[in-house]
Amino acid sequence: MVRFLLAALNPQLGAIAANAEALRAARALAAGRGAALLVTPEASLSGAPAADIAARPELLDACEAALQSLAAETADGGPGLLVGAPWREAGRLRSGILLLEGGKVMARRAGHALPHGADPRLTPGPAPGPMAFRGLRLGVMSGADADDPAIAETLEETGADMLLSLAAAPFAGEPEDRASDAAVARVVETGLPFLGLGLLGGQGPWVHPGGGFVLNADRRLAARLPAFQSGPLLVQWQEGEAGWRCVPQALPEAMPPQERLWRVLLLAVADAVAKGGYAGVMLDMSGGAAAALLMEVARAAGLRVFPVGGEEAAVPSPKDDAALEALAAARDALLLNAATADRRALGLGSRAGHLAPLAEIWPGELAALAAARGLPPPSLDGGTEAMLRGLLAEKPVDALAAQGYDRAEVSRLWRALAAAAHKRRQAPAALRLGRGHCDPFSNGMTGLLP
Repeated sequence: MVRFLLAALNPQLGAIAANAEALRAARALAAGRGAALLVTPEASLSGAPAADIAARPELLDACEAALQSLAAETADGGPGLLVGAPWREAGRLRSGILLLEGGKVMARRAGHALPHGADPRLTPGPAPGPMAFRGLRLGVMSGADADDPAIAETLEETGADMLLSLAAAPFAGEPEDRASDAAVARVVETGLPFLGLGLLGGQGPWVHPGGGFVLNADRRLAARLPAFQSGPLLVQWQEGEAGWRCVPQALPEAMPPQERLWRVLLLAVADAVAKGGYAGVMLDMSGGAAAALLMEVARAAGLRVFPVGGEEAAVPSPKDDAALEALAAARDALLLNAATADRRALGLGSRAGHLAPLAEIWPGELAALAAARGLPPPSLDGGTEAMLRGLLAEKPVDALAAQGYDRAEVSRLWRALAAAAHKRRQAPAALRLGRGHCDPFSNGMTGLLP
């Protein structure tokens, strides 16, 4: 029998020394619980998404120094480590998973299938082979490797005992069980058990929900680490005639979609404050129900709140965006913008702020979130919301009119969306929920509408 300890962690982008200390603490915990291997996700040392920072020599040097130091510590005979980080290789920038064991870096596996939107400076690694670890052959995958059946097939054909997908995919609105459902195909194709683990944490407009699972070769779910928890999760493996099998354990219930969205908001705002070094958050309470919901988010996250405007605030709303931003700077506060998806799309309201957590949330969703927490609901106009959502989903004006919506009103909203393009670009960063769209600064399409 062999034990793995899974830890999603919550690294801060570029804080290599602090992230290395978190890995050391997790390894000590793994040792105390009798684990042979500490498993962490992609970017667990560097943080993510690294973007331009990933190519900085300072970050690469710091990562390499930390990797060598962590590797040297494994000479004590304690747990090995699977760690995520970028590195240089023959003048190329790679990113993936490294195995630290026996006092050195035993193996590096760069992502072969890079995810959509990956830094173009990253060079894909070769098709990966298994990592040898204490009699096991680990089929380690990172990036979008698990989405490519050929990669899992290659690992199986080269002798892998199990598949491990250690990724750093940001939240995109998917249900909690999407990753395990997608992994079933790789299990069926290879006949191997599958371990998945995701990165945890908020970083600017992105949130990584974490979460992990193990599927046995019979496609049954044997263990699950809930999303939004750093863990750890201890899993035990037994070897039998049919190969390795994870000992099943009690499974936590899957998180409902609305609660999952709420936890995304909590993590995004809490980490934006903590990782940005802010004293708290500032909210203009004249934003109505949306501002009230963000106030509840901040309080639930245990953050200090500096309200302005509204009944609870000792400070009235500043006269303009510049004054509001100056007030937030004076308080060393993260300024939250309460614009919802409909108002942001039409360029309405204030454009001040560091982060707009609700910018991809529609009033109907906001109403459901507010009701679940006993807050006043926003005013709703279901018809306008449906038309806007349809237009942003690239439905033709005629198609929306055929659904019963007033064609003149649909045309007016289409023109309003086009006219507000520059205002959307002036707005603060939107929390990304996988619903964004890319629109041109200007276009001549509106001239085709009567």
